[in-house]
Amino acid sequence: MDKRIVILAAIIVIAICLISGGCSTFAGDNSLKAWKELLSLAPEEDTADDNSGTSLEDLLMDKQVEPQDTAEYVVVSLYYVDSTGSSLASEDRKIVKTEGIARQTLQELFKGPENSEYSSVIPEGTKLLDINIKEDGHCIVDLSSEVRQVKDAQQEKLVVYAITNTLGKFPSVRSVSFMIDGQPSDYIGGYLDLSDPVEPDYSK
Repeated sequence: MDKRIVILAAIIVIAICLISGGCSTFAGDNSLKAWKELLSLAPEEDTADDNSGTSLEDLLMDKQVEPQDTAEYVVVSLYYVDSTGSSLASEDRKIVKTEGIARQTLQELFKGPENSEYSSVIPEGTKLLDINIKEDGHCIVDLSSEVRQVKDAQQEKLVVYAITNTLGKFPSVRSVSFMIDGQPSDYIGGYLDLSDPVEPDYSK
């Protein structure tokens, strides 16, 4: 209750009491006591409301807890062209462990290196369309047609082994075959014969 309203009401009651010929001592004492108690309570209630709001805000701020990262991570090896431009080098990267970890690993490979001394050999715009790992360890990788934009045999070889060596780090992958836009392909740029599955070769 607003303190000014309480005071105004008290003045009106006292004025009426005096105009009407005065109030009895007993009634006056009780009335004044009641109004004094009401007046004393009003500001305390307002203060309590103000403080309670502030205290609640402070409490909520103090209780804020940073969300915990419960994801499980794994470190994978991605293969990029090293500073010489002619050989592949591995770059370790920490990624979230998922059921399709091989697919996620290739997607990380296509994002490019974090090491400024390395470069990606995958032609720009190339997308991973699908990946299928057979029980015998044979992995089939389906790429978009942008991968055909390799400029020479050296780049094609590096593309093939950047992908194959990256996947070969998984114990379940022994060899890799390539498809382009959902169709089996014996070549990428036409420089290498890819009719047979390719095995990882870390000397490249």
